Amino acid sequence: MSDARELLAVREIAHAFLLAEHPDDVQQFALDRVTPLIGASFSLVMQLGPDGGLLRPVAQHEWPAPHRQWIGALRVRVGDGPSGLAVAERRTVEIEDLFADPSLEAWYEVATELGFRSIIAVPLETAEGPIGAVAFYFADATCVSDEQRALVRLVADQLAAATDKSRRTDALRRANAALAEANAELELQAASWSAAARARTASEGVVVEAMLSLTRQDDPRDRTDRLAAVQWLAQHAREYREVTAPTFVLSPDDVDPREPLREAVARWRARAPMIPVQIDEPTVLLPTMRADVAQLTRALELVVGLGVCGAAVEGGAVQAGVRLGPGFLELSVRWHGRPLFERDDRVPAGPGGQLPADPARILRMRNGALAWDAGDPFVAVRTAVTAVDLPLARALVARLGGELHIEAGDPDLVRELLLVFPVDAEHDHG
Repeated sequence: MSDARELLAVREIAHAFLLAEHPDDVQQFALDRVTPLIGASFSLVMQLGPDGGLLRPVAQHEWPAPHRQWIGALRVRVGDGPSGLAVAERRTVEIEDLFADPSLEAWYEVATELGFRSIIAVPLETAEGPIGAVAFYFADATCVSDEQRALVRLVADQLAAATDKSRRTDALRRANAALAEANAELELQAASWSAAARARTASEGVVVEAMLSLTRQDDPRDRTDRLAAVQWLAQHAREYREVTAPTFVLSPDDVDPREPLREAVARWRARAPMIPVQIDEPTVLLPTMRADVAQLTRALELVVGLGVCGAAVEGGAVQAGVRLGPGFLELSVRWHGRPLFERDDRVPAGPGGQLPADPARILRMRNGALAWDAGDPFVAVRTAVTAVDLPLARALVARLGGELHIEAGDPDLVRELLLVFPVDAEHDHG
């Protein structure tokens, strides 16, 4: 073996180490160059598995063809055989003539089948410890020279460095990906918190304005009714702050959507028995939806309450229903009576003077929609429904993964609210 060939091999392996994207490329390249250079018949690189107790092959050169298909299943326990011993004791293991050593009798059959008689195995080591071994197998009894030993040791160091470099690169890549994901999540949370803060500020403005109107000294309404209205408004405003806070937590479960609708309607039938509320239920089988049943019931109670408030006139009535569409469930509340909402002129119109896509964002309670006079037969309804109920219902529905729609081309005609939730298409029966 000439020094020139040895130096050329070392240079080529070092070049491969710098350019290769994966350690397997360097390992295969090194085995292909060094194995014939030192006169070995075949060679193998093995790495420690996740358990740290077994070695598995990751690269080979000229492994005997009859046994090549089984090489992937090969496992060597640390401490067993030349490669396992090299890893366990962190030293080079040389066997000049395997069949001359009775302590290696257990390997005689394997050596005969594979056709080797001599081995040199060197551990692959990093700063953290051994990570595997490289072994060269010779057909005849061979005494490895100092030059061969030095070359094998140098190759082992390069293979270990390549593997260590790849592992560190992968770890850095995973850390960067996790960091990017965490940053994106933080940005989403920050945007959500900012939107929630703006919504709470707007709601608080509505609350303050409503409270001032309810407590004016020249207001002719009964003090008891006025106090009840203020208490309902304060309660709903506090609930709105909780629902829009980042710490708000849901307890989802499989829910039949008809059950919370029935419960919400029952609550308003007890509170306002003079206003008929009917439920239209489909005859088809409905899929369950994943939701927090208490919060879904609360959202429906708010929406049904708005409908009851709109129907609080002579001959008024409310109709609630469930509809299954392609990929969605729709819960609706319609009423016969007064429209409750008006356009919010503080929100600019879209192109061509059209309303924005979400009419809920450009509507607010009409002035006087919640007003009542002394002796009003519907005073119990009007004091229990507040200006916060629409944004509170919309926030709850959004938390539950749905959308609150107001079917309105003209806000002066709004008499229907829709709660729309996605469902699996495979569960649709429409």
